[in-house]
Amino acid sequence: MQVNRLWHNARLATLRADQPGLGVVEDGLIAEREGRIVYAGSAADAPALETSERTNCEGRWITPGLIDCHTHLVFAGDRAHEFELRLAGATYAEVARAGGGIVSTVKATRAASEDELVASALPRLDALIAEGVTAIEIKSGYGLELPTEQRQLRAAKRLEKERRIDVRTTFLGAHALPPETRDKDTYIDLVCREMLPEVARSGLADSVDAFCENIA
Repeated sequence: MQVNRLWHNARLATLRADQPGLGVVEDGLIAEREGRIVYAGSAADAPALETSERTNCEGRWITPGLIDCHTHLVFAGDRAHEFELRLAGATYAEVARAGGGIVSTVKATRAASEDELVASALPRLDALIAEGVTAIEIKSGYGLELPTEQRQLRAAKRLEKERRIDVRTTFLGAHALPPETRDKDTYIDLVCREMLPEVARSGLADSVDAFCENIA
């Protein structure tokens, strides 16, 4: 069989359900043709493979693509100014009460355009891809009002078109109380009765999440 590239002398973690543990193959070999894996298994059991590109893995591990199932990848601004507070002993709750934490990022994200959100997220996404991530969940939650939540979700959807990675989006409108209101019941009603139905109609989210903490 003619293939484009071959990796040999690898330890494969197949994660096959019919094998114990990680389903390790010690004398592993992987062959790729036209962007698809056409063989993964023991070198001894492999068919005849022809290629001009061979990589000796020298016993290193090859695993299936990693799934990052919880991220807040799309946002604007940073919290570098909070490091001094944390180093001085302030808790996360104390930082939040001082106007930092989630609300700090909300203010910056509300001021950012969709293009700016995509541009700032791409380096973070590239770093994850370089570590082997092939599927990722991305939450909203830094708008706490419908237009920005939708903008975050649209930006997350665009990342899937910018890079070869599977993206699943999560609506996290109930991440914290927005700075313009401190009434929890009023805001939860807004999320459930107005924001969530509109997000569902737009098809921007694959799932829904809520942050249930006493500081939210």
